[in-house]
Amino acid sequence: MTPTRTEIDSLGPRSLPQSCVFGVSTLRATENFRISGRTIGDEPEFIRALAHIKRAAACANRDLGVLDADIAHALISAADAIISGEHADAFPVNMLEGSGGTSINMNINEVLANLALDKLGHDRGQYDVVSPNDHVNRGQSTNDVVPAAVKIAVHAKAQDLLASLSHLQSALAEKAVEFDDVLRIGRTCMQAAQPMRLGQAFGGYAASLGRLTEKLTLACDDLLTLPLGGTAIGTGLGAAPGFREQVFNHLGQAIEKPVRPPDDAFDAMQNADTFARVSSEIRISAEVIGKIASDLIMLSAGANSGVGEVLLPTVQPGSSIMPGKINPVMPMMVQQVAFAVVGNDAAVSLAALNGQLEINHFEPIIASRMFDSIDLLTRSARLFADGCIAGLKANRAQSLKNLMDSSAMATIFVDRLGYASVAEIVKLALVEERPFVRLAIERGWLSEDEVIKILNDSTRRMEAV
Repeated sequence: MTPTRTEIDSLGPRSLPQSCVFGVSTLRATENFRISGRTIGDEPEFIRALAHIKRAAACANRDLGVLDADIAHALISAADAIISGEHADAFPVNMLEGSGGTSINMNINEVLANLALDKLGHDRGQYDVVSPNDHVNRGQSTNDVVPAAVKIAVHAKAQDLLASLSHLQSALAEKAVEFDDVLRIGRTCMQAAQPMRLGQAFGGYAASLGRLTEKLTLACDDLLTLPLGGTAIGTGLGAAPGFREQVFNHLGQAIEKPVRPPDDAFDAMQNADTFARVSSEIRISAEVIGKIASDLIMLSAGANSGVGEVLLPTVQPGSSIMPGKINPVMPMMVQQVAFAVVGNDAAVSLAALNGQLEINHFEPIIASRMFDSIDLLTRSARLFADGCIAGLKANRAQSLKNLMDSSAMATIFVDRLGYASVAEIVKLALVEERPFVRLAIERGWLSEDEVIKILNDSTRRMEAV
């Protein structure tokens, strides 16, 4: 028969297997919040952040003399095990738990208490020796621990996203060089506008990724301002004198990041605008990359039925009924990610808006949506770079044909032929329903070599400005 233990909270006794590393608070949360199928244990950076905070708190309380050294040592050792990736299955609380983070905080508290009891040679659940509340949670509240852990986790995960954005930028920049000599027609309002080079378009894409990376990096820096030490509402009630300074010292050394307290503890507890700001930068990044993907879908439309100026890598068949059909599946994937990230950002914005009085108790949904956005964009940006951009080819002949057939070519020949002569050729082209340039070449007003030279010169003028 499996050994069990009984734990009692304000709602009464509950029985857990003696081997269970969490306690009754976690158990109740698993029963109450069967929602998304995704638990906090599925977010390793979040669990590590929680463990780092609890470790720093144990160190601070030990140094301040308010936590027994043996208990502190056991808690620190337990936290180190979790930080290293052990006990990943001990965190079953759903990411969308509805307790404002209390279930999340108690899950880590109970796990650390029981692991510490193991190290001290006591039975799990013997909370008169090591208590989840009195010892693990000393000097803390759910209200300062959970948002601090979310900030640390988002900051950590964002580093992978920034690396993926830089990787995509490099891929686009390489294509800007490769396509530097490919003449094409630039389009505005989906109509022919002016000649340009395909490399210039990709140079613009690469530059946009550089800007996105810079803006997101700056926004993420604010995530290192943490509300720790504010306890429940910002007063610090329940924390020993000197706790805030000590906990920041220990936490900063452990995670090797310049974490810092806020200028105003009450502001830090009340508001979630930092999350909203970072989420908006992630959303903007997804939108810009989604726009690039949309451009490639249009530019790659088959030469016989569309623009056909770029050739996407063939990665899979495009139809179950139309043989040989190839679809722009990688750009379409990126667009769908952008849709999802926009939706996630809307949820974060609503959560930030609806904080009430002294705290925002919607950090679970903020964390869930931001983690999802970061994961989606991190993976899709790298897949887009490697599975689409790297193998992208220019259809040089089709690109030049589209340009040469365009009526928008007339303006650039005014300097060479004069306004009146160009106007005459345009009128003839309209009457004969012929491309302007083709007619000019046939009538001997320009040679094809002269046309190409004028086009090349005109597309490089901006670089000389």
